[in-house]
Amino acid sequence: MALDKLKQIYITTLYREKAFIIKKEYIKLHHGGESHLYMNHSIFLSSYKNFSLLSQIYIELLPKSLKTYQLGSVDSVMSPIISGFLASILKKDVVITKEKKMEHGIENKIYGNPSGEVVLIDDVTTSGTILINAAQALKEKGASVNYAILAACRDLTAIERLKAVGIKTNFIATYEEIAKTLWNKLTQEEKAIIKKEVQERGYNWKLSN
Repeated sequence: MALDKLKQIYITTLYREKAFIIKKEYIKLHHGGESHLYMNHSIFLSSYKNFSLLSQIYIELLPKSLKTYQLGSVDSVMSPIISGFLASILKKDVVITKEKKMEHGIENKIYGNPSGEVVLIDDVTTSGTILINAAQALKEKGASVNYAILAACRDLTAIERLKAVGIKTNFIATYEEIAKTLWNKLTQEEKAIIKKEVQERGYNWKLSN
C-alpha cells in the first residue's frame, strides 16, 4: 500500500480510537507545557492492528539507503515498545538510551552496544530535546546518529532543531496535517478548540472554516 494511503488510514484511525485528543481543558505535556491537543499512543497501540499499521509506516519511513543499523530507543513511554516491535520484524538490535542513569541494577544510561548507525525511534515530539540528548549520548559511545523516525510532531520546531544537529527526521504528520485531514470529521466544538490552540500559540495553520 502506498505511504500516503497508509498515512491517511493512520490519522483517521487515531481519531476513531480517540487517541488524538482535542480537549477544552488544558492537558499537561511531558516537557512541562500544556495544550488543548494531545496524542495518546498508549490508547492507539493497545490494538494489535494499529500496532501493525504504525510499524508498517515506520518501515516505509526508514531510509532505503541504510542496510546495517541499530534501532535507538529513547527515554519516552512508547519508544521502547515501538522499537522492540520493529526489531522483531526487521531483525535489528536495539540500543536503549535513558535521560538519567538508572537507580537500580547496573545503573547504566545506555543499554546495548551502540556501534555504526543508530536510527532513533519515538512516537511524538514537541521540542526534540529527548531525541537530541539520546543522539549526543550515543555519539559519545562512538555511534553515528543521522536519522530519526517519528509518528507525529506538534510543528516543525523539533524537526528544525534535530536538523541543526545533523539528524534528518522522517515523520508521518504534524498536528496541523492531522487537523486538516480530520477537519470534515470534527465537531464544531472540536474545530473551535483547535482554532483557539492555533491562536494562543501563534501557529500559521491553514485550516478550513
